[in-house]
Amino acid sequence: MPEFEALARNLKAKRRELHETQFVFALNCGISEEELSLLERQKTDPKLSTLQNIAAYANITVSKLLEVEHDK
Repeated sequence: MPEFEALARNLKAKRRELHETQFVFALNCGISEEELSLLERQKTDPKLSTLQNIAAYANITVSKLLEVEHDK
């Protein structure tokens, strides 16, 4: 599913943009480091509330987290 790949890619990109470790990013999003790791590796499906927490902390929309890049 392209949305899960996009979520993993976008999460990593945002975390790196903020220069945060998984631990710090997860803490700031109100989730566990393990959950963030699983999301970044596409090993779990996120709850909507988790996506909302991440988006709120990262100051982006949930749809931006799931945005799939299309070849142009």
